[in-house]
Amino acid sequence: MLAILPLVAFLISLAIRQSLARPRRLPDGSAGAQKITIIIPARDEEKNIAKLLTSLRKQSVQALEIIVIDDQSSDETAAIARDLGAKVIPGKEMPAGWKGKTWACHQGAGAASGDWLLFLDADLNLLPGALAKLAALTGHKAVHSVCPWHRIEKPFEQLSAYFNAITLAGVDAFATTPSSQATLFGQVLLIHRDHYRQAGGHHAVRNEILENFQLANLLQKSGIGIQHYLGQGVIEMRMFPEGMSQLIRSWKKGFLAGAAQAPRRALLNTSLWLTGGMILTGCLAASPFLSAEFAWSTVAAFLAYAVLTFHTFRLAGNFSILTALFFPVPLLFYQTLFFKSLLDQKTGRKQSWKGRTLN
Repeated sequence: MLAILPLVAFLISLAIRQSLARPRRLPDGSAGAQKITIIIPARDEEKNIAKLLTSLRKQSVQALEIIVIDDQSSDETAAIARDLGAKVIPGKEMPAGWKGKTWACHQGAGAASGDWLLFLDADLNLLPGALAKLAALTGHKAVHSVCPWHRIEKPFEQLSAYFNAITLAGVDAFATTPSSQATLFGQVLLIHRDHYRQAGGHHAVRNEILENFQLANLLQKSGIGIQHYLGQGVIEMRMFPEGMSQLIRSWKKGFLAGAAQAPRRALLNTSLWLTGGMILTGCLAASPFLSAEFAWSTVAAFLAYAVLTFHTFRLAGNFSILTALFFPVPLLFYQTLFFKSLLDQKTGRKQSWKGRTLN
């Protein structure tokens, strides 16, 4: 009877497919972008901003304007952005009750001239034709949100596999039945200024670390539709050019807040996927001490889980098949960082990001 445990672990892991049953990609289309203002909040982004702005300048269509909000950077962010033709607005001192990104986005929206606002994180890269595809969406009065594809360049970034996949599944926008609780991807947001004002904009979510969750709620309460897309082949991100410490700090930022605000169905499905992986990791460790039947059952379920996990990872980024085959490594890393974040929260330990305290 014990030999059935690995099979059960794999079967419960299949729940992740329910949250990613209908991945949606940006449709082909071509349109002018003269109505779009691009807004880029940037704080100490000298290592990223040039790549993004260069990719925007190479697009087949051009936006009405590109605004970079220099959020009191201590590096050459503003100078680089200005040299590459962006309109740079020096960020004002952040008022009490605001978070850095929401304050920067709020200032950018206030300075925008376009009918549509396209908020982009500074660590993105738009591939050829991306802006034309985004501009084509302006024919639909919905809010459009894109999850960038994680372009991995260094081996340590493979440890982000579960984080990226859970971020994608946790929005619950690609399920068999789309969720009414689906949130937004915060890295790429295209919204008409009327909808932005109707929902209260970033002022309404000014004190949120993960402003995309609360902004999605406000849009839904206002009866404004949200469309979600995968960024593969269109928009990529390079998340951790500074190394392992940046990876850890980045994922700890808002880790528990994201779990607390995720739609219940998505939270259940991702939890079952994680639980199945942990059970299989335990079964693999125990198999040398148990029956041959249990060992073979474990190997079969382990490989099936690895295939499932590889396909899940690849929706989020160019993760290696070896990362899926050795999934206990990134899985244990994920669980360790999660419980470390939980311990920090319980003990009141402050978290910081780019020189600012987050909690």
